[in-house]
Amino acid sequence: MFQEQDEWVVLGITEAGELFEVPNWPDRVHAMVAAQWEDQQTSHSKYLHPAHIDGFPALIIRASLEKDAPAAYAIVQQFARENNLKTRSGRGESTGRHPAYQQERREYVRG
Repeated sequence: MFQEQDEWVVLGITEAGELFEVPNWPDRVHAMVAAQWEDQQTSHSKYLHPAHIDGFPALIIRASLEKDAPAAYAIVQQFARENNLKTRSGRGESTGRHPAYQQERREYVRG
């Protein structure tokens, strides 16, 4: 996805700006990738980190996963593509506005 980056992020927001509402999806993807190693307790942790970014669930992926474990990398890439999730390079930049999600929050506050 991001060839020249140290890490990339899959955000819990779709390309349409809607919240991806599958519970604990970063942990679930993390567990799927863990199955690619014999030692599921420690080997995968240096590549994947479930997190929250700007209040949204996210999965941080070290770029070296693609080279070190191509099958695991493919799982993450396929998950993001099939669910139309936003991806970006690194954690540093803000996710910006998410119109569909922000609109739902405004309606809830007013009601």
